[in-house]
Amino acid sequence: MTPELTAAFVRTVSSERWRTYRLAAGFHDNTAIELYLWNAAIGQSFHFPLQTVEVALRNVIHNSLMTLYGASWSSDPNFRGLLDPRLETDIIATERRHRNKYSSTPTTPQVVASLSLGFWVALLRPTYRVPIWSLELSNAFPHLAVGEALSDVSATGTKIQDLRNRIFHQEPLIGHNLLDDYSAIMRMLAWICPETEAWARKNSSVAKVIRERPRRK
Repeated sequence: MTPELTAAFVRTVSSERWRTYRLAAGFHDNTAIELYLWNAAIGQSFHFPLQTVEVALRNVIHNSLMTLYGASWSSDPNFRGLLDPRLETDIIATERRHRNKYSSTPTTPQVVASLSLGFWVALLRPTYRVPIWSLELSNAFPHLAVGEALSDVSATGTKIQDLRNRIFHQEPLIGHNLLDDYSAIMRMLAWICPETEAWARKNSSVAKVIRERPRRK
């Protein structure tokens, strides 16, 4: 770190954000800049497992909703009627964006591809236990262990969503238990499909990057 770069960080990174890394580094600025770069690297490494679990989760929920409400479940009045108004608004907004861009009504698969992770995680809440998961939990998550329930899936989904939001909003990760976050992703994948979980784990760099975290000198 040079005085010029320090001054630049205060202006472009912000003094508050930079202080977070300086505190973690014991006010050793060279270690702080290494932590800042590592924070970016660990966030990047999470993109692959997060992408894998988000796609898997939305697809198994999509399959369950097709079973219960038909291939066009996103526009089915019975399905729309059971939704929290905020979730119905998410679908309506997705449809509107599609129409504005393509001048056509989206198909349900197109809606599925555009809805956020937050939408799918919200569908795991106890509110939807009876209309959806009393019938479909074992189909969507066939590898839940004895004693594991919808509440476990919901809590894990929320943990994954929180991590995703933190990464995509460029928030610091240095104070997080990232191994625990990573385990949540793999746990969700294992409940859905152990083969996909094993493939994702084999091709993920998260554990390696975690081990490379800079230490105070």
